[in-house]
Amino acid sequence: MKREIGLVFPDVVGKESELLIIPTFQRTESSMLCYQAETQAEKDAKLHMFYRWGAELVTRLRKEGYWADITDPMSGLALFTSCGPSLYPDVEGAEVLLRYAPFNLGNCFVLSHPHWGTHVYPATAFALAPIEAVRQVLSDMQRACHQ
Repeated sequence: MKREIGLVFPDVVGKESELLIIPTFQRTESSMLCYQAETQAEKDAKLHMFYRWGAELVTRLRKEGYWADITDPMSGLALFTSCGPSLYPDVEGAEVLLRYAPFNLGNCFVLSHPHWGTHVYPATAFALAPIEAVRQVLSDMQRACHQ
């Protein structure tokens, strides 16, 4: 998976082995297998929550001098850096990196989380930073959230 990541993020070519892939999962009330209005509204809410969280993560890591980005879970495109010719598939990423099972719905894959089943919204962040720096930023973000 890391070998192909340069096709998603041209900025990381040559540094793929240093890249941290940070899968995120938000628990949902609705199963993501459903095609109902309330499911779509919940997906939209989770998407916007990820955008806010991801933008803050990227901003904080960049302030520390590191490269970071997130992909749009709807399109697979990079949001804050140059886009390459390929897309990042969040469900496939969770399948490859964590061995989570996907469901193929024809034109769409839905993730099955080991504890939440299909009640999960996956999205992914990426960083060229030491894991300790990412942990510190995430810890600072969590503390700021609870103040």
